[in-house]
Amino acid sequence: MELRVLGCSGGEAEGHRLTGLLVDGVVAIDAGSLTQALTLEEQVGIRQIFITHSHLDHICTLPFYTKNIFGHTDVPVEIHALPETLDALRRHLFNDEIWPDFSVIPSPDNPIIRFSEIEPGRVYEVEGLRVTPVPVNHLVPTVGYLVEDGRSAFAFTSDTAETDRIYAAANAAPDLRLFITECSFPNAQDWLADASKHLTPRKLARELAKLRRDVPVGIYHLTPGDRAVMLPELEALGDPRVRLLEQDARFTW
Repeated sequence: MELRVLGCSGGEAEGHRLTGLLVDGVVAIDAGSLTQALTLEEQVGIRQIFITHSHLDHICTLPFYTKNIFGHTDVPVEIHALPETLDALRRHLFNDEIWPDFSVIPSPDNPIIRFSEIEPGRVYEVEGLRVTPVPVNHLVPTVGYLVEDGRSAFAFTSDTAETDRIYAAANAAPDLRLFITECSFPNAQDWLADASKHLTPRKLARELAKLRRDVPVGIYHLTPGDRAVMLPELEALGDPRVRLLEQDARFTW
């Protein structure tokens, strides 16, 4: 398995792309940076996209991606997400007002993208991978994903406050190689983390006690302007597993 980090920032600025992962060049998780990080040829190569939730930083390049691949694929790209997330995409994005509805273009029988509802806990076998959505605790319905290929696995919590099931799934995965989770605000903004259902380094420390595996823990979703404050707070956790997830990093297992 090859995992490529297209973007892992909690805010957008020069050198900081929004959330997106690419597995084996064909399966994307979230769409915050598809068009900034990938060549046109690489974009056309994507066959499946799994969305964690409807917040803008996880979906914002989907419209431009659909336009880029138009005319370059004969098979619809599957957009997998919770029913609530797909409903938000239909009502607020692909609604012919903000952006054309490419789920019916060029025709309903042969669209550029096809929306596919996912069910938490069900395993989806796509492109040689097993992808399992796991509910987490965020402001809107959200899932993380456990991705396995029979030899290796990684878990991605997406955006979340305190949660349990994704840790149980990671602990049970026999070939786990990487656990990716968020940390969005410094400790002084604990109130903001509570209000928006995110984590601070202090909250993260309590969450990581649930992870019983000795694997790297990649931290993503830091806001660019808060990095200077948060890096010492993350280092102070003293957890040797913890490291920042780096944009453009590649993992091969």
